[in-house]
Amino acid sequence: MTAVELSRSPGLRERLRARIPSIAHFFTRARRDWRLALYDLLPLVSTPQRRNRLAGWIARFRPKTRDFVPSVGLRLIDAELTQTGMTLALPPIDGETVMALRRYFELIECRDPANPHLARFAHDDPAPETEAGHFSAAEILAAPGLLGLLNAPDLLSVAELYLGCKPLLDHVTVSWSYGGRDATGEGRRFHRDFDALRGLKLFIYLSNVGADADPPVYARGSHASPFLGTGKSQGDRTIHALFGPENIAAMTGHAGTRILIDNFGFHKGALPRFGARLMVTAEYNVHPSPHAPRPPVLKSVPVGLVIDRDVNRLHVGCGRIEKASILFFRINNK
Repeated sequence: MTAVELSRSPGLRERLRARIPSIAHFFTRARRDWRLALYDLLPLVSTPQRRNRLAGWIARFRPKTRDFVPSVGLRLIDAELTQTGMTLALPPIDGETVMALRRYFELIECRDPANPHLARFAHDDPAPETEAGHFSAAEILAAPGLLGLLNAPDLLSVAELYLGCKPLLDHVTVSWSYGGRDATGEGRRFHRDFDALRGLKLFIYLSNVGADADPPVYARGSHASPFLGTGKSQGDRTIHALFGPENIAAMTGHAGTRILIDNFGFHKGALPRFGARLMVTAEYNVHPSPHAPRPPVLKSVPVGLVIDRDVNRLHVGCGRIEKASILFFRINNK
């Protein structure tokens, strides 16, 4: 791909056709779920500048934490996210919590959305064609301590500082990825997430992810690039040529690692070379995407957990939820 082709801004028709094959298709989906209307129009706003401008306008009307005073450490993480689109600076989760979550998901049968004809299966007995084993939203939110981890004060504070409002906990997944297979999914190629105008994606590793096991990768700085804005996935050669191989960051870490990325930046999730990998992902957006459950899975907050209604409204219903006393979190490297 030449420099001219890389710098070409996609035309209106090309961006419109990314998700809208016809006007009738658009209105049919919009009547089914209003969130799909905005979702289908997102490729029309293909440059970071326009996306951030519109997201900032939405953030003005979204709830904010009263008396929010971010620490120096939080500001450093925000600066890193702004500059590179990713951060490895979040403190890891303790080993006991990691093991409890692994044991929980090892006891539940998985499903393969890419092959819906297959029956549910044990995590260590996937079919040869299965690349990943997934769990339902109800199974995920029932995992011991997971909802609390997704509401960790440091995480929500970083997200609020970056997004300009309280983050909206959106799509949450937990999945096993299986090695020894040829990756075929679009997520295995470099891509941008056009799920919201502005958002962050959290990765929580429940397995060790080493450099020798094909870890997920991120193109640093690509979140601020207007190039290749159609939403189409891209090959390694194109991304390396555009952003430089020195900016392709391997997202390695031990079990318990937490990583945040601006998911408008190009990233991909390779399959492990061998064995199985267990990972949690969660999106924090300025507005809802159509990927979150509807209606909320939980009718009320679990007993003993204090979480913020504004952050969790897509997953927790109208039962009584205490306002979280999350004003700021002073991390160790302040």
